[in-house]
Amino acid sequence: MAAPHREGKVVHRREEEAEARESTERFCLLGALLAPIRVLLAFIVLFLLWPFAWLQVAGLTEEQLQEPITGWRKTVCHNGVLGLSRLLFFLLGFLRIRVRGQRASRLQAPVLVAAPHSTFFDPIVLLPCDLPKVVSRAENLSVPVIGALLRFNQAILVSRHDPASRRRVVEEVRRRATSGGKWPQVLFFPEGTCSNKKALLKFKPGAFIAGVPVQPVLIRYPNSLDTTSWAWRGPGVLKVLWLTASQPCSIVDVEFLPVYQPSLEESKDPTLYANNVQKVMAQALGIPATECEFVGSLPVIVVGRLKVALEPQLWELGKVLRKAGLSPGCVDTGAEPSRSRMIGQEEFARQLQLSDPQTVAGAFSYFQQDAKGLVDFRDVALALAALDGGRNLEELTRLAFELFAEEQAEGPGRLLYRDGFSTILHLLLGSPRPAASTLHAELCQEAPSQGLSLCQFQNFSLHDPLYGKLFSTYLRPPHTPRGTSQIPNAISPGSPTALANGTMQAPKQKDD
Repeated sequence: MAAPHREGKVVHRREEEAEARESTERFCLLGALLAPIRVLLAFIVLFLLWPFAWLQVAGLTEEQLQEPITGWRKTVCHNGVLGLSRLLFFLLGFLRIRVRGQRASRLQAPVLVAAPHSTFFDPIVLLPCDLPKVVSRAENLSVPVIGALLRFNQAILVSRHDPASRRRVVEEVRRRATSGGKWPQVLFFPEGTCSNKKALLKFKPGAFIAGVPVQPVLIRYPNSLDTTSWAWRGPGVLKVLWLTASQPCSIVDVEFLPVYQPSLEESKDPTLYANNVQKVMAQALGIPATECEFVGSLPVIVVGRLKVALEPQLWELGKVLRKAGLSPGCVDTGAEPSRSRMIGQEEFARQLQLSDPQTVAGAFSYFQQDAKGLVDFRDVALALAALDGGRNLEELTRLAFELFAEEQAEGPGRLLYRDGFSTILHLLLGSPRPAASTLHAELCQEAPSQGLSLCQFQNFSLHDPLYGKLFSTYLRPPHTPRGTSQIPNAISPGSPTALANGTMQAPKQKDD
């Protein structure tokens, strides 16, 4: 009886595979028909939004725009943009927006915080929120149509190139949030960038600086196939747009949680306030609240008083070199201690014995370049030494110190100053330089000088209960034989994520 039973299973599996193939073929055919029509119509509607957005601010001075727009402009243009925006998302396949909970009034909650931020489709949350004001980059004003919509929205603009811009944004957020209901609500995506919805990134404090009550807003895409996620190392804009437009129907759930009333301590400490709201939203979503955040395009996590990369560029460099068949231990770098030697791409290729131009350019890009496009050869020497399995941690940290320590201005001996310390931590741990500089200043408070001796540096990197474990996790996997450079596993026990969370649980990789 066993043989017929097995044959029946085989037949059933083949039937399932055939159904899956037919389903895929139908999906591809449907996508080929739906996607181009939907995207074309959506772009037409996007450009139809422009006259309404322009009309609301036409003829108004900058001084008049410092107050909320009222009267016929508000009625006609606001309703026009709201209706066309809903049509735009409908054409892209978002046939249903399911709303749960009750949106608070502007007096009850001047600020809305939405998460998780996982896609460029997330502005759909503005529709059930009645088009609240947003915070955006000033550079977006030059983007056709988008710039007009930001002016229509009276968005709060922040410039990456103006150091005083962030201070003005903080003041403007506080002014609007404490206007007693005069201004519409302001909506923030406090994660600051898109994630894969598996966990909440660390909330930035901007939405919480005013210390006023906020209403958390949850965004979910409960579709059988996830086509909307647009995260780090994920599919690009066009692919996400095409796949989503190919779906017969996409659904988005928007849930308004109860208003969060800050305590006196939270109202005075935006970081504490942000962390506690993050935990509330993560619990409601059923996902972890992490310390992970993005510094530029680099995902980092907080370990103690230091920010470290989830995947330092050193690991990526190791993969590139191994793919090229290069063993870091076979390269004679010849870098001189304490002396900078700047090299170009040609000498870099010669020193590393690389011939493929694409590999050379890729490996060279992992190092910080000066205005002339040159890199410090000491950086290269330390990176290769870290990737080589022939040195133990004590030898490696001693080499790092010797390469970047400087002679004292007064007195004998050499010390590791801020720039050298920051370079070492950036190369080995992927730490952003400002964070490393801050930690160096704190370590030097315990010393009479502004630099660290070799003993002090090795006490920090080898013997500190937290940072010593961090160095060993990143730089020396157990039993690494010479010449077989290995990459520490980012999701192994003792990883930076586990160290930051105080657990030994392995989180999911970002690609999941």
